[in-house]
Amino acid sequence: MNCSWNNDPAGPTVESMPSARPPIAVIAVYGLVFFAELGQSMLFPLVPAVAREFALSPSESGSLLATATLATLVMAVPAGLLAERLGALSVSIAAGGLLAVSAVVQALATDFTTFLAGRVLFGLAFATIWTAGVTLLSAGPGTGVKSAVGGTVTVGGLAHLVGPPLSGFLTELAGRDLPFLLMAGGAIAVTLAIAAARGGDPRSSASLDLRAAGRAVRRDPVLRSATVLIAFVGALSGMVPLVVPMLLDRDGFSSGEIGAVFAAGSAVWVCASAVAVRVGARAVTVGVAGTGLVLLAAAALVPVLALATPCLVAFVVLRAGIQAPLSTINYELGASGARSAGVAVGAAMGVLNLVWAACAAASPLLAGALVEQAGARWVFVAVALGSAAAGLWMRAPLRPPGRAVLHAG
Repeated sequence: MNCSWNNDPAGPTVESMPSARPPIAVIAVYGLVFFAELGQSMLFPLVPAVAREFALSPSESGSLLATATLATLVMAVPAGLLAERLGALSVSIAAGGLLAVSAVVQALATDFTTFLAGRVLFGLAFATIWTAGVTLLSAGPGTGVKSAVGGTVTVGGLAHLVGPPLSGFLTELAGRDLPFLLMAGGAIAVTLAIAAARGGDPRSSASLDLRAAGRAVRRDPVLRSATVLIAFVGALSGMVPLVVPMLLDRDGFSSGEIGAVFAAGSAVWVCASAVAVRVGARAVTVGVAGTGLVLLAAAALVPVLALATPCLVAFVVLRAGIQAPLSTINYELGASGARSAGVAVGAAMGVLNLVWAACAAASPLLAGALVEQAGARWVFVAVALGSAAAGLWMRAPLRPPGRAVLHAG
């Protein structure tokens, strides 16, 4: 492995030479990622409708989003360890079956408890797909976001482009069960296709010690920055789908219209992510991550100025255009940091997803409480202050001991 850390304003970059990737891996993970993200994005425009159906308060509505991420929190690290022990491809296929089951439960739920149970199953599948799947792709050739890892964010963006308007329209047409049943059918189809295929399923020989992974987060600047970055990605992933639909619903938007707003953001997301993939390794730096967080803080100030519909729509679009490249480079930063620290990529991916899930689970609950106690504007104030502080910290010049440039062989 050949690593180089550059003590410059752009932040450290890492290059590595991973092992060969099995031919089926990209198709397998991309298909599963699409349906996993579809299951997440479909719920966004349905939050107001589900809240009315089950007579939920704003805080209880937050649990619609938090439940799945709490399950992701529980499953993130075990999924990474299972991927390293049993094979990332095998674990990803099992997660596809669980994803289909979760969709069926949500479609057929007649009470809030059953619906939440379906969200728990979804969160377990979601964590496993993103942890085991990214672990599998990180074993493939290529550096920076031009490797297959970066493409997962673009595929996820496509699911977010399709999911909100599709679920909003189908719910208005035939009820909320139809979108989930269609998702279940798609998940079953892609899982069966992957199971019928043949391909390698490599396992890691690196250290699976979680304590070593935790120490690596503290000492490795790349992995540490990736962890901070994914914390804010998770917080926004949990907060935005709760607060924005609630405010748009207040302004008279239907489920279909709310879905269209998120679809517009997803279109920008796909384009921005594709640009980041094309830029390649030049985008995979701590400096780029810090700059992106500062820009996210600026975007969060738009609804602070006015909670009117145009400002909310502008925030959704701006946030997508900024967060997409950050999400695209996030896992690549984490994988590079794991390799440089000598820990298993699967363990590092589990830690990153653990942080993502903790923040994504807590943020809708905290945001719902903040809306009730102080008003929605303060949610965006908190996002702006936190993102700005983290971004400026990450942009601070790196001062490692000894030489400014280190080479490890």
